[in-house]
Amino acid sequence: MPLVISYFDLEDLKGFREALEKVEELRVAVPVEVANIELEDGKIKMVLHVPADSIKLVRETFPEGVVVA
Repeated sequence: MPLVISYFDLEDLKGFREALEKVEELRVAVPVEVANIELEDGKIKMVLHVPADSIKLVRETFPEGVVVA
């Protein structure tokens, strides 16, 4: 299952909270899983497991995300 990795500034907790809300909204249509949330280099790193056939939808929701196959 591919991964989508997004980073958020620690000062932007509102943006991170909104991202978690987007994940919940995506779960209605796609079996997206939060694989990991951690701090990396002073940023919040969120890693999502995404079905291969749903990458496009998740990329539209998280355009700043990095896809790792």
